[in-house]
Amino acid sequence: MADSQNQIELKNPAVAAVLGFLIPGAGHFYQGRTFKGAIYCFCILSTFFCGMALGDWKTVYYQSWQGKRNLGYFAQVGVGLPALPALVQNSRFHKQAAPGNLARNDLDAGYFQSQPYQMDLPLEASFEGTLLDRGNDGKTISGALEGTIRLKSIDGEFGPEVRGAFEGTLDGKPIEPLELADPIGIGLPLGGNQRRALECAVIRKEGGQRTDTGHIEGSIPRPFLNWFEMPLSESELDDINKELGKRYEFAVVFTWIAGLLNLLAIWDAFEGPAYGQGDEEEEKPSSDKEPSPATT
Repeated sequence: MADSQNQIELKNPAVAAVLGFLIPGAGHFYQGRTFKGAIYCFCILSTFFCGMALGDWKTVYYQSWQGKRNLGYFAQVGVGLPALPALVQNSRFHKQAAPGNLARNDLDAGYFQSQPYQMDLPLEASFEGTLLDRGNDGKTISGALEGTIRLKSIDGEFGPEVRGAFEGTLDGKPIEPLELADPIGIGLPLGGNQRRALECAVIRKEGGQRTDTGHIEGSIPRPFLNWFEMPLSESELDDINKELGKRYEFAVVFTWIAGLLNLLAIWDAFEGPAYGQGDEEEEKPSSDKEPSPATT
């Protein structure tokens, strides 16, 4: 290390290593080694985000629930700041998924909760899904729904109830608003999927009484911070593997490689370049030494 410091000013190696961990190449920029820092920054981050994109942005997460661990995260976290949100998201997910906060303690059963006081109501969101209903004339109505869903909690005869409406299209054609009510199942606010599952009953008036005649089933979008680098359930992992196949495995490996490469970059920022034999500075002859006697 002493020889390398004589040729390249490493400044504070510990600071350079920390900066290099947080952002690939930042330690080298701190030391003034801009070309090498730019190479590390571009290559490592492009590899990492390429893996994220290939895996539909679901490749990086930390899972520590009921004995489950995804050890691959310890390779991914080597890339620094881009992978650190997974630790915060894991903590948020655990607080939400505590048994006392769930209608049923089964994290892989669709994340459904049904009690109004556990749902973030009132709710208004875009909805995509399907309809299966018995119309006013008794004929079956089915097809693809797309539009807006609104839900709210009201005081019913036997306690809180959920009521709402859907407005939009069925198979691309406008339909009359659908009245919605319990039973309602909705995915938890936090999850590894960009969309949140939702299903509820369709209500129509028959003989002067409101009757459950069918149901809608689909999903609403989750905000970015409620799904990015969130832990994936077994069902979500199964779904993404079915959808992406081997591509998902390649995507995960890309993120591993990026994290491990950054460990080498951090070491280079801390220790400096590895010099080979002959790169050392030559010792200058001392002027105090007496000249050797001339030979005749």
